[in-house]
Amino acid sequence: MGDEAITARRAQERENLRHIIQQWNANRLDLFEISEPNEELEFHGVMRFYFQDSGQKVATKCIRVSSNANCRYVIETLVEKFRPDMRMLSIPEYALYEIHENGEERRLADDEKPLLVQLNWNKDDREGRFLLRRMDLKSAMGGELIFQAGHTIVNTLPPHPTTPVPSKDQPFTRKLSKREKKELKKAEKMRRANETNENDSSVAEKLYTGLLCCKTFV
Repeated sequence: MGDEAITARRAQERENLRHIIQQWNANRLDLFEISEPNEELEFHGVMRFYFQDSGQKVATKCIRVSSNANCRYVIETLVEKFRPDMRMLSIPEYALYEIHENGEERRLADDEKPLLVQLNWNKDDREGRFLLRRMDLKSAMGGELIFQAGHTIVNTLPPHPTTPVPSKDQPFTRKLSKREKKELKKAEKMRRANETNENDSSVAEKLYTGLLCCKTFV
């Protein structure tokens, strides 16, 4: 009886999780869709991460992450992925922050799981960005942040087994949803406003003037 109750409860948890994931996928490009949870309630998804250096430049990469991967594991992988491009990851004290459109910023604890954090944004009807940054770097910095969207790379986060990640030979043809079109229009409006008032923008606001998605990933 006890085992049956546990099995039933786990099945219900999986069904609830499937429903949340379906809601998330309905408003995302194919690249960022999250997989169905397995019997252990583990799932995978491609996540976009930004990196801010001390010179105020920002780079971005996409990697496939497991729901079981904690923040410390993701940070260590991101440092390795950004190293060839940035050449300034000499200080190991980095943290991962979630930044929202209203300027709210929160540092993730080492044991938090970024993919679960991201999925919870959908339940709260909010959008966010993940920013890898040195702990001693302030959040608000003057100057123009450079978004290197053209250098976005899709990587697989080891050692979790994943399904193949789409490549440039398999373009994403799904049309943008109404929500995504609205976000793109809003981002373009903010980008134009920032061209004349760039010195007054914070890092959180700048992140939202970048591209919301890339047509091709290399």
